[in-house]
Amino acid sequence: MIDSHRPTYWFHRYPRATLFGIAFSASLLALTATELSVRIFFPGWAPTRAERAVFWRYNELLGWAQQPGQEGRFVHRDFSVTVKINSQGLRDEEYSLERTEKKRMLVLGDSFGWGFGVEQHERFTELLEAKHRDWEIINAAVSGYGTGQQFLYLKNRGMHYLPDVVLLLFFRNDFGDNVCSEGYWYFKPSFNLIDEHLCLRNVPVPQATLGQKLNRFFYGRTYFVAKLYYFAYALRLLLESPPSKGNHEINPVPLNKQDKKYSVTRHLLAAINTLCQQNSARFILVSIPMPAAEKTILSDLSAKENIPYLPLDPYFLNFERQATFPHDEHWNACGHQIAAHALEQFLKDIDVFGARLNSTEAQ
Repeated sequence: MIDSHRPTYWFHRYPRATLFGIAFSASLLALTATELSVRIFFPGWAPTRAERAVFWRYNELLGWAQQPGQEGRFVHRDFSVTVKINSQGLRDEEYSLERTEKKRMLVLGDSFGWGFGVEQHERFTELLEAKHRDWEIINAAVSGYGTGQQFLYLKNRGMHYLPDVVLLLFFRNDFGDNVCSEGYWYFKPSFNLIDEHLCLRNVPVPQATLGQKLNRFFYGRTYFVAKLYYFAYALRLLLESPPSKGNHEINPVPLNKQDKKYSVTRHLLAAINTLCQQNSARFILVSIPMPAAEKTILSDLSAKENIPYLPLDPYFLNFERQATFPHDEHWNACGHQIAAHALEQFLKDIDVFGARLNSTEAQ
């Protein structure tokens, strides 16, 4: 006789759900164990742009900004460095908004200026400041920022430091960044031209989508799982792409100086120069080595607007391998030393170092 009061277990009532739960838990456990093992035995699989996930936060004007007070390690296959963000949201020492007796320089830039891969004291800004004790050199560079974000930061925050000099470090991808409304797993502000006037778009910047948040987490915080995530993404693109209809030779497209991204960038740099003049600050433009055609755009604009301009190409010409990381194009400590040497000589030549304060008096 069957006992009708015999207890029934979850497995008997829901066999499929139970088996699915066991399989899912086992897979998750195996994935976690593999992720931890890869972190130990394959450090070269470290995220290449972990700073985007660890040190950034959403900002409705700039797209992203650095988290004040954040501190941690930035780990990459080529380096492991300490990153500390001060109370003003900058990777630098604390500087008050009030002026001291020292002259003051504000440096704008992206990951090169931010010091991607080097310790804070190894950056060109700290090297220059150590040699010129009569100057405060405030590094306001933020990884990923284009010229448009730098302009907005300068206008809304940077000028509060009352700088005598504003130095902008320009990288070739800034041209495209200035007209894009999304980048680096975030939405961002962008600019357009209407009747030759700059028009700000995409502000307030939208919050991140679920896809962007997933990209941030997997690509910015995982080793092995990021590889699986990328494989799934690449497979989806492959399946969605139409089949190729034969081989077609791709001819290089000549640079069009009237292209939207170049026109917008010229107006942004001119706007920064005007903003500096209105605040009695001197604007200086410095470019990281780039193709000659794009460098000409900057030199022509600098001549027209009377902006001191230093292309760093000649200084890095014979030191490209020594100045960058094995698996990344950013400057290592040697690269920052080369940049510091070039900048020091240039700033002396244009009477910045060794010159008196401009009309903005120390307050």
